[in-house]
Amino acid sequence: MIRRVIAGVVILIAAAVAIDWTFWYRFATIRDQTSVSIPGWISPTATVEGDFREALSSVAPTDRVLSPGAIAELVYYAEQVESFSLIVHHGEGIQFESYWREFGPDDVTETLSMAKSVLGLMFGFALEDGSIGSIDDPVTEYISEWEGTNKERLTIRHVLQMASGLEHFRFDYRLLQNPYNKAIRLFIGPDMENAILRFDLTAAPGTEFNYNSANTQLLMLILERATGRAYADYVSENLWRPLGAKPATLWMDRDGGMPKAYAFFQARPRDWLRIGLAIKNDGVVDGRQVIPAEWLDAMFAPSPNNPKYGLQAWIGSPHVTERFYNRNTPFGVKQAEPFPADDVVFFDGGGGQRVYVVQSADLVIVRTGMTSADWDDGVIPNIVLRDLGHGQGPS
Repeated sequence: MIRRVIAGVVILIAAAVAIDWTFWYRFATIRDQTSVSIPGWISPTATVEGDFREALSSVAPTDRVLSPGAIAELVYYAEQVESFSLIVHHGEGIQFESYWREFGPDDVTETLSMAKSVLGLMFGFALEDGSIGSIDDPVTEYISEWEGTNKERLTIRHVLQMASGLEHFRFDYRLLQNPYNKAIRLFIGPDMENAILRFDLTAAPGTEFNYNSANTQLLMLILERATGRAYADYVSENLWRPLGAKPATLWMDRDGGMPKAYAFFQARPRDWLRIGLAIKNDGVVDGRQVIPAEWLDAMFAPSPNNPKYGLQAWIGSPHVTERFYNRNTPFGVKQAEPFPADDVVFFDGGGGQRVYVVQSADLVIVRTGMTSADWDDGVIPNIVLRDLGHGQGPS
């Protein structure tokens, strides 16, 4: 009898150990998460260490170049779309900065796919230090598991341009689904490397634009293998410390594993602003070339299958009234009016998380908030640009 009890206990313990409690917790609770709750919900995490040296300067209200009318318009629209933060930097300082819902400069919220553009920046460093020979390298130079398959024609450039042809699945967190399918394992699973390696091609590489988070996760695998470095450390050394930013946070698939690359880069609004300022200044920070200038040129150059997309980053021109992400998403981002400047580039996080950079106007804008179906990409930048004297640009 005692032996049977002991055997039963051992079996129960073995079963409990075998269950992936991390995955099932995520699977059971992710539907309840919002941009506000996600930073405290994600686990485990890794820290991207910063090197905060001094606060960004702000312009006194009496010295602002933005008119009171423009500021009133900004506040009205920001509140309509449930913003958490809005920062406008022009010239030498912050012209306007406001926070809502009890958030402040040191609070973080989820900014979704803005993380993709951070990863895009890191490929410039990998090229510069020789970890990657060329973005025209076949992916199989870094992903040996795909040698001898139809993925041998796939290049890093295809993946950066969202033109890989990889399988695409919409985010779907319903309880009534197979918890072992490719999509759910990629989005919330505990083994991102294994998950992305299972993806097949559904189109020939380079033939179509299809915005797909699987592309960004594949880029993460390529980067970590090429550099031999943990992503958090690589970002810290090359970007975050040189920017003078405060620490940021990544969501890891498991302890000692891989970050989820397509979202979940948790940073303060002013540190998103620091990235925008570095881009505006051709990669120069405090007199030092931090981001390779030639990489920024490449990153924001139109790609063959979508002139509004470069390498993990978006381009403001040409104007379209609705910008679609991919073939599986029936709705896009509306923009009723074109930008008055034709050199707008931006990081895009779903529902209106944005870093806009307009070099010709010496302008960077950061907005975070609840994901909004009513978001119009042109409203906030156009209020500022027109107030600064920019006329109607080409459509």
